[in-house]
Amino acid sequence: MEKLIDNESANALKEKFSKELKEPVDVKLFINPILLPGNEEQQELNNFAKQFIIELSAIDPRIILQEFPISDKLANQLGIKTSPSILIGYDLGYRILFNGAPYGYEANSLIETISLVSSGNSNLSDNTKNYLKYTNGLSNLKVFVTPTCPYCPNSVILANQIAIELKGKVFSECVEANENRELSMKFGVSSVPHTFINNDVNTGFVGFPGEKKFIEFLMENVGNEEYKKIKKEEEKMKEEKEKLPDSPEDVVYVSDKNFENALKKYENLVIDCWAEWCMPCKMLSPIVDQLAKENKGKIVFGKLNVDENPETASNFGIMSIPTLLIFKNGKKVDAIVGVRPKNDLQKTFNEIFK
Repeated sequence: MEKLIDNESANALKEKFSKELKEPVDVKLFINPILLPGNEEQQELNNFAKQFIIELSAIDPRIILQEFPISDKLANQLGIKTSPSILIGYDLGYRILFNGAPYGYEANSLIETISLVSSGNSNLSDNTKNYLKYTNGLSNLKVFVTPTCPYCPNSVILANQIAIELKGKVFSECVEANENRELSMKFGVSSVPHTFINNDVNTGFVGFPGEKKFIEFLMENVGNEEYKKIKKEEEKMKEEKEKLPDSPEDVVYVSDKNFENALKKYENLVIDCWAEWCMPCKMLSPIVDQLAKENKGKIVFGKLNVDENPETASNFGIMSIPTLLIFKNGKKVDAIVGVRPKNDLQKTFNEIFK
């Protein structure tokens, strides 16, 4: 079989693994070695999965391939029936499974999961980690995907991050819908990504709206009474944050709910569109904070989390973040995408709001 990973990609992966891998990671491949005549497609899937992991292991030997028949005792114990299936970090105490060959976008999910498992760090936000302490009976996350879905890896990686954070308590499964048609029909999967909690068909969540919304949905289904108290307090705090002061001292909180009021209230307004997971956004944030203080009484600066406020983000066609939306007398007059030095931004604002 010709190489699946080209030289350029292999070099990039080598650099990534050298920075991110900490501990050796066991990658257990389960396949059905006995195939009936005419089942060439199944053999092709098995070969692809095996070759892909072999090439990853060649790039970094800390990725350790172990091959088992689908009839193995561990496969039976974990309910693994799909050939091929890939179990990651089981010897390290994790329960993360890819049901099906890692074709298309799911190759990225597999690679990212290996890095996270090796590091032992879920890389979830502090808020999410705190929420997960109040889960009640969470044991399984099942994410249905297809190789051509560009949004699926986000859902898969997040489910795997939760399995890493709740080590040994949560079994995260990525299910390739086309290779598992019977299971897809059982869960009524018609679009992907489609995530289910604890194998309950009534807890289906379609799409990926971001970490915060996903976690809120999860906690609504498995959160305990303590979480519900915390949530009520947060809602009260959010209502307070959404109140727009007449003469802001600092950055104001902008949401779908108060956005129109902000446009009416402030003659000169700049809104920083950001997300928790966006590193460039975190670089720009302190610059916006400084500009808000230095332009007090002249320009009002607001921040809008695009994951929490999808309506406003969609209305203004936010495709990349950070994006600064610039409004004058309630009308959008410009937008700045990406991170820029404070002096450059100030010069732009001086020209617009002169």
